[in-house]
Amino acid sequence: MQFGFLVEQVLIGIATGAIYAIIAVGLNLIFGTMNVLNMAHGSAIMIGSFGVLLSYYVGVENFWIGCAVGIVLAFLTGLLVERVAVRPMKGNWWNTKIATIGMAFVLENLVTVITEGRPQLYPRPFNPVYYVVYGDIKTPGGTLIEISNIQLMLIALSILMVVGMVLFLYRTATGKAIRVVAQSPDIARCVGIDVKRTIVVGFAVSATLAGIAGILNGVTFGSTYSFIGFQLILKGIVVLIVAGIGNMRGCLWVGMLLGVIESLSVGLGESTYRDFIAYSGMVLVLVFRPWGLFGEEGRVQREV
Repeated sequence: MQFGFLVEQVLIGIATGAIYAIIAVGLNLIFGTMNVLNMAHGSAIMIGSFGVLLSYYVGVENFWIGCAVGIVLAFLTGLLVERVAVRPMKGNWWNTKIATIGMAFVLENLVTVITEGRPQLYPRPFNPVYYVVYGDIKTPGGTLIEISNIQLMLIALSILMVVGMVLFLYRTATGKAIRVVAQSPDIARCVGIDVKRTIVVGFAVSATLAGIAGILNGVTFGSTYSFIGFQLILKGIVVLIVAGIGNMRGCLWVGMLLGVIESLSVGLGESTYRDFIAYSGMVLVLVFRPWGLFGEEGRVQREV
């Protein structure tokens, strides 16, 4: 097998892993800092991707306007989930988890009915252009390594979002408020933080990231469907656990690593082992390093 082929598979994996990283960052914002495992996060991913198609359906055939529609719809989905499935549970962890699962099935089955469960072709903002990283295209049979502008966009956006979330949590007043609420809602109230508003903002930001991830996934693979969010959120949970709860920077590295492993397994003709590798790796981390490869952040253990 040619060296160039392996490098190209790694580059494809990094681009796919960038999407996993964005999803895990969104999950981390809620679970890692607010102790709520939002199983409806996948619905925001799915609705964000379908928002672009909705724009085209009503006659606005501009990809960037479609992106704005998708992101706004994902944002509103986050607010809806918080209001309907999270707030009424009043902090009960298990009830919240079940309620968000129910919300996810409602939204995903609604879209399934509308689309009749068929995959939908996805528009792209520009045609893929491949850049030669190594080798000469004029040399037949030689080693040639290429990367596309879409792959570069995915990698760059992933890095920017992780950096942005770290800055948001540690450098802004709202981000610091989210971290205080994570430690103790009672203490947060004592220092004048509006806990309810802070939680709503957290869900809104998380859902916005999910919508962006859904759009990027549609662009990458050229299609989307109603249950894409369910599949992607499972990969996001794998990245979340392996990286360490609340560890944003760890999500970036683990997401890309998972993407590379999956891409290599497919490229080597072993696609049936792709999910097996991901989930068995998560189990091994839980057994031997339950706090994640990079350690937990965002929460502290309180002792009385």
